[in-house]
Amino acid sequence: MSQHKKMKLSKVGMATLFALFGTQQVYAQQAEATEQDEATIEKIEVTGSRLKGVDMEGANPLQIFSRDDLTKKGYDSVSAFLRDLPQASSAGTFTENGGVAGNDGTPAGAAGVSLRGLGSSSTLVLVNGRRVAVDSFTNGFDSFVNVNAIPMSALERVEILTDGASSVYGSDAIAGVINFIMRKDYEGHELSASYGDDTASSDFSKYNLTYTGGFSTDNSNTTLVVDYFDKNALFNTDRPIDVTFTSSTRVTIDGSDYAEPWCGTATSNGGTRCRYDYVSERAIQPDSKAVGATLNHTYRLGDDREFFAEAMLQQNTGSAYDSAAAFDVRVPGNAAFVPQWARDIDAEDGEVDQIRIRSRFPERRIQDYDSQSYRLLAGLRGELGDWSWETAATYGKTDNEITHVSGYMGIDKVADALADGSFNPFNLGRDNSESVIAGLREIAPRIGESDVYSVDFNFSGTLFEDISAVFGGEFRGEEISDNPAEVAQSGGIFALGASDAAADRTQYAFYNEFNIPLTEKLDAIAALRYDHYSDFGGDINPKLSLRYRLTDDLILRSSWSTGFRAPSLSQLGAGTSLTANYIDCGADQPFDALCGDFGATSGELEFDQETLGNKNLDAESSEAINIGASWNLTEELQFTIDYWKYTHEDIVDVDANTTLRACVAGTAPVVSDEADLNGEFGCVVDAGNDLVFLRTGFFNVGSQETDGVDFKLNYKLTTSSAGEFKFNLAGTRTLSYERQVTQDSPAEDLLGKLSGAAEIARPEFVADAGTEWRLENWNASLGAHYISSLGDGDFRFDNETVDSWLTYNASLGYDITANQAVLLSVRNLTDKEPPYASSPTNGYASSVHDWLGRNWTLRYSVKF
Repeated sequence: MSQHKKMKLSKVGMATLFALFGTQQVYAQQAEATEQDEATIEKIEVTGSRLKGVDMEGANPLQIFSRDDLTKKGYDSVSAFLRDLPQASSAGTFTENGGVAGNDGTPAGAAGVSLRGLGSSSTLVLVNGRRVAVDSFTNGFDSFVNVNAIPMSALERVEILTDGASSVYGSDAIAGVINFIMRKDYEGHELSASYGDDTASSDFSKYNLTYTGGFSTDNSNTTLVVDYFDKNALFNTDRPIDVTFTSSTRVTIDGSDYAEPWCGTATSNGGTRCRYDYVSERAIQPDSKAVGATLNHTYRLGDDREFFAEAMLQQNTGSAYDSAAAFDVRVPGNAAFVPQWARDIDAEDGEVDQIRIRSRFPERRIQDYDSQSYRLLAGLRGELGDWSWETAATYGKTDNEITHVSGYMGIDKVADALADGSFNPFNLGRDNSESVIAGLREIAPRIGESDVYSVDFNFSGTLFEDISAVFGGEFRGEEISDNPAEVAQSGGIFALGASDAAADRTQYAFYNEFNIPLTEKLDAIAALRYDHYSDFGGDINPKLSLRYRLTDDLILRSSWSTGFRAPSLSQLGAGTSLTANYIDCGADQPFDALCGDFGATSGELEFDQETLGNKNLDAESSEAINIGASWNLTEELQFTIDYWKYTHEDIVDVDANTTLRACVAGTAPVVSDEADLNGEFGCVVDAGNDLVFLRTGFFNVGSQETDGVDFKLNYKLTTSSAGEFKFNLAGTRTLSYERQVTQDSPAEDLLGKLSGAAEIARPEFVADAGTEWRLENWNASLGAHYISSLGDGDFRFDNETVDSWLTYNASLGYDITANQAVLLSVRNLTDKEPPYASSPTNGYASSVHDWLGRNWTLRYSVKF
């Protein structure tokens, strides 16, 4: 978040904190500047601190990636880059593949990032150092910023702070901060066009066209970037995927199951069911189209004052795909559409009985999504004596709409069509006309809106001669709404669940930060922040960092901070969500008091569960520790290493057990009619004292703890004849990851495993290595990305270990003239298939691996 002002260079100089060599992720470090008392440089505010113009070299574990870094590695979106980031290659980071089952999965077309696996709601995403609106939909119930709404072509660089910074930036920054710096102060014009595809027979083509224009006067600069991107879908049928699990369909007649003729010999369960390969209907990557524009304007007013303004507009459209929805219906045995083979079996007992069909509809489910995001900012900055000041007002908005264009069938519509004989459920519904299928569909639009507006200010300068300080504050308002169609909220669509959400709040904060030289070699950076939420209350969080310059080339650093995350608006304002649940019955079971006559006989009890938002949630709390070193072994060789640890408690999650315990203890109502709950969390029992209905919601029940080591090695080699070489190695070794889902559940060791229904991966080791070369007009790069092996998931059946995965990326560029360049980049150079995993039904661990295969991009750019 560079904020530019002129000032005198101090004797010790100031670290510029840009990427070492300008090509790869780095920790912010640079050799000291020599004495230049008359020189001037720009004041710089670096992600991780709000202090401007202060020598922050080596103080924070900051990584910086340039726009060229991302381009050379062949990334076509911000989400693809973040997914490979070692610190984010874990639980909570997700791509735009989307979920199609409703608001319990990832929303179609969106992508989020989670540092350290602590969740996307614990990672703060900034644009030019300021907040943007969160997505109006949630990932499950986890709020996030849709990073696909940030155009990669408009980026100048990405700054990633990987220690907790809640005390500096606010409650969203428990795990760290990702700051997207957009292009500014550009002069001239540039056009860039690219085309890419995979090397298989499928059509995974993608197109990109970008215009960058810089318009300057004596007092101003306006930088405009307009970007267009279009990418085709890639389906599982385009790759030789080893499907590890197939579903089944069956017809039940007189209590026995039968396979329908359509599947031939592809049967299971002793020939009584048809195998159904639903995986082949899914997409590896959906199609998408994006149009965006960013604008950055500065105007120098004189008297050391400057007006600045920013604008960003992005529209993303596309589709998400999943297999055909399943249905379970009963029809009269004498219905006109019942095939002869089924009639013959039904007639064997001399009676005409109901026939049960558990099958699939004849078309895959498709969602179309349309997401629009806006961001406007205007501000002033200037100098007041020895102090600099800045203030700005920001408005951000995200509008989302999802429509269900194929495969989503209304339950009532199907029931009516079965009753009048117009819909034939046999043979996967293939014997029905297009008009009949069209009449069963529910478009069920889901519309979401998220708004954020803020005003902020800060003053930065020097206290008591050598203590640098910043004082600031901000006021912010947020509003979010998620409005699914009524038919989806009421459970009226096969394989689609939905609940509404609506909430708003205001928040204000005050913060200060100090850089205090304790000795000639030791200084401290102390921050304190108070946040107050209108619907939650307030909290104070400190951060203390120590930096010790052992030698001119070796810096030791450490930091400690606390953090908190206020409950998200989606958790506070969630509407009704209906599911089924069950409890075990018996004298030794914790909820046996809610088991009546039926529960005592059957040993378990199934009941309806209604989940609501909870206005009485407490904040999540955290503690972060970082201990590390930054060492310039030579001018050409740099090494950094950091040990980090996070403790995250009081995590908000849906928890039925909390309400069940309260019902047993008598602190929650137990009634015989739902209306008697009067909107409270509680239990409803029937005449036999069996639990039939539970109303529950979100509680502060979870905790997680993780620690590990980050390292980075950079080396630069310059030769007289072979050109310049740059080598890098960076990685994250996670030492532990334990999560306790609820207060009464044991802590689970999740490190190095696939876990949960979503098969989330938490690899022990993720690393990147690479080299870059430049000689005259030529440049090239070769990189490797490694993910360590994993234990197969909770639902594995013929495999114990998911092997490690190593892929290579390469690029070759040529500067045609001083103003023209061409670059060929290739991802997955060796066309490496992802390792086999039996637990995920895709046959591979899609949360960290992909089956995009070898794909290439050819880019041409010209400046004029």
